[in-house]
Amino acid sequence: LELRSMISKVKEQNISSSKDGIEMEGDVIVKVDVIPLNTNGSRYFLVLFESSPQQYLLAPAHTDQRATPPKDAAASRDVEMASLTHQLAQTKEYLRTIIESQEANNQDLKVAGEELLSSNEELQSANEELETAKEEIQATNEELSTINDELRIGNDQLHEVNNDMQNLLSSVNIPILMLSGDLRIRRFTPMAEQAFNLIASDVGRPFSQIKNNLDVPNIQTLMTSVIDTLIPYEQNVQDHDGDWYILKIRPYRTTDNRIDGVVVGLIDINLLQRKTIELEA
Repeated sequence: LELRSMISKVKEQNISSSKDGIEMEGDVIVKVDVIPLNTNGSRYFLVLFESSPQQYLLAPAHTDQRATPPKDAAASRDVEMASLTHQLAQTKEYLRTIIESQEANNQDLKVAGEELLSSNEELQSANEELETAKEEIQATNEELSTINDELRIGNDQLHEVNNDMQNLLSSVNIPILMLSGDLRIRRFTPMAEQAFNLIASDVGRPFSQIKNNLDVPNIQTLMTSVIDTLIPYEQNVQDHDGDWYILKIRPYRTTDNRIDGVVVGLIDINLLQRKTIELEA
């Protein structure tokens, strides 16, 4: 019991323990040392037994009981009683150590139980927050799905309007040029390609970089004036080949009534103008 108590103490405190006067079988009194050892991450205990010089004081070995006088018998009983008392004290000490260890373990278990309960409460709170976040995400996904449907419908309508515009511009047999507010080329009809000297890749380029075929040096100034004053402009002009056109410049209005550029159109009056000149001559 003494040895178990010492090993238990060394396990808990991780320090060496030593005790003298421990009785073993055969009435041998020894000194016991328990030393903790740590080797390669493993834990061991070195137990040393050292014989005590007083090992035979309590009960001499090989005593002939038949030859023991009554006085010696009484002494032997006293020694035996002392030995039993000593063993009882050792047992009480061991039990006290076990009880203290058990109480410490119970306290640790209680603390661990409280920590576990606190962790469970935190997990429950986190689960509730996750559930709330899940519901919010689900609601957001539904809103996004609705918005995506609306955008898809809007894109379909925009695609349809764009197709209508492309077909309309392709079908118009009149040179028409649309410019943005900063006079960049936005759209033009096929007939405008020759009149303004345009190609398909010119969309997005500034009109100032295009060398058009019209004999109107101040055409950009006229466009800017129409944007600023919102007053349409109309004038008879000629191209470099001498053909006559009516040049019309009107402000480009958006659906929300904003001015965002100009629309330039040319009407071929070459035959009519030449007839007029001939008649005037």
